[in-house]
Amino acid sequence: MTLHDIQTYLKANHLDGWLLYDFRGTNPVALHVAGLTTSGSRRWFLWLPAQGEPQWLIHAIEGSTFTRIRPDLDGTKTLYVGWRELEEKVAALTGRAQRIAMEYSPDNAIPYVSWVDAGTKEMVARVTGAEIVSSADLVQIAQAVLDADQIASHRRAAAVCMEAKDAAFDFLRGVLARGETTTEYALQQIITAVFDAHHMDSEHPAIVSVNANAADPHYAPSPNRHAPIGRGDMVLVDLWARTTKTPLDCFADITWVAYCGSEAPAKVHEIFAAVAGGRDAAVKFMQDRMAAGQTVYGYEVDDACRAVIAAAGYAPAFIHRTGHSLGVRGHYNGVNIDNLETQDRRSLIPHVMFTVEPGIYLPTCDFDGSGRNLGIGIRSEINCLVTESGIEVTTLPLQTEMIVLM
Repeated sequence: MTLHDIQTYLKANHLDGWLLYDFRGTNPVALHVAGLTTSGSRRWFLWLPAQGEPQWLIHAIEGSTFTRIRPDLDGTKTLYVGWRELEEKVAALTGRAQRIAMEYSPDNAIPYVSWVDAGTKEMVARVTGAEIVSSADLVQIAQAVLDADQIASHRRAAAVCMEAKDAAFDFLRGVLARGETTTEYALQQIITAVFDAHHMDSEHPAIVSVNANAADPHYAPSPNRHAPIGRGDMVLVDLWARTTKTPLDCFADITWVAYCGSEAPAKVHEIFAAVAGGRDAAVKFMQDRMAAGQTVYGYEVDDACRAVIAAAGYAPAFIHRTGHSLGVRGHYNGVNIDNLETQDRRSLIPHVMFTVEPGIYLPTCDFDGSGRNLGIGIRSEINCLVTESGIEVTTLPLQTEMIVLM
């Protein structure tokens, strides 16, 4: 994101400037935009006006901290010493600005961009007389828009994730065919071995969960805590990784489910149909709206997905957002598909990625009619890329029906 990009956005959205603020690294957005790796020990501001050159306000003893910044943001540096002078110079820095963007979210609706503390926001509003508005979409543009190389790295990661998923299910098929059992941890290690062979970074090991364990969306097995997997069980695998060619390589993140038998029970088909229906409704909603030239917001996509699952009678069992931003980290700083945990009113803009991953989680459920409340969790996770013309699902093929492993 160049200064020109920032100023174009500011002008288009009737903002006088973006005021970046940091104190001891408390605002990673400010550090990222400024091109800084360390922040020093005193407060600093960077004013990016809709027109004109960048301007810095830094403490008098910390000039050396600000020698290695982004070249296009290397503007005038004004020094201050005391807090009174700081306030005076913040007002002078922003001039007659009436609308200023900062890392703030009204009512903390989007906590992922709420990096400026309430006291600093109050001070800036008081000394400038300006309205402070959220920089949420600026943050997305600055951090979550991916270049062609990053998108290519994501596609490579998606291919390896699919390979690892297939290896896990093939291993499990073999175990079941021999009349044996395995464990969640053993299946997790099959996935880890594929990632290791491709030199992938997965942040932490994959989720492999059976029956009631899959009803806990963030359950993960370990050497000391894992359950057996055998005939008649439901298995969920959630795996994510990125290649390690460069530090800017991007993640892929997928979830598939399978039944350890030859014919999945009717209840399993019913739940999977609701999950897949919500997933597909979200994608169709985005594609239809974008084809009509309309702006799409994260919260709306969540609503479209959630409505399908609610209509199937499972609304209380869908306990998380529909999707999260995806990029250099598995959970990134772009738009989330969320109107449950947060109110994500950021728009879907070209070259951002995110997951769509509805799930239904029933800790007690007699899914096979055996009288045993084994519990069940079914999730289907895909990755979506916003293009200039619409939405691309980058993790094809989709899971369209319940996989049976015997």
